[in-house]
Amino acid sequence: MKQQTIKAIVRLSNFGYIAACIILYLIALCILVSAVWGILSDMRSGAYTVYKLLDEVGLIVFSMAVIDVGKYLMLEEVIRKGNSELQPSQTRKTLTKFAIIIASALSLEGLVLTIEVAKQDVTKILYPVSVLITATIFIIGIGLYQLLNSRSESKPR
Repeated sequence: MKQQTIKAIVRLSNFGYIAACIILYLIALCILVSAVWGILSDMRSGAYTVYKLLDEVGLIVFSMAVIDVGKYLMLEEVIRKGNSELQPSQTRKTLTKFAIIIASALSLEGLVLTIEVAKQDVTKILYPVSVLITATIFIIGIGLYQLLNSRSESKPR
């Protein structure tokens, strides 16, 4: 009876993860289609600017991050669940890839904001610069994470 209950709970949680992943993929697809639609409509109307294009690039990068979250959930929580032989290097690679996508989106947003604010009102530059500084700190954190993990892997046990 206890084993059947555990199996039912695992199936239910797997169903929840699968449903969440499908929803995340659909949301990412909507964001991606919206970004491409925005680019095409701006080009047709003649309202095309580099800043609008960078905004759309930011949406595309964000949709990639959402897809990556969905993929990570599906792989780690549904497919590989119970696989105790999962290598730490695989987990670190996935986490690093996801973190780099976030850092790229954050850097891109900071860059676009900095350029826009610098052209309009330089006195409001503090927020965009703080976004760029945060992205830089985030990237340094990723590097430290990689460095510390590579050292812990090379140590004999």
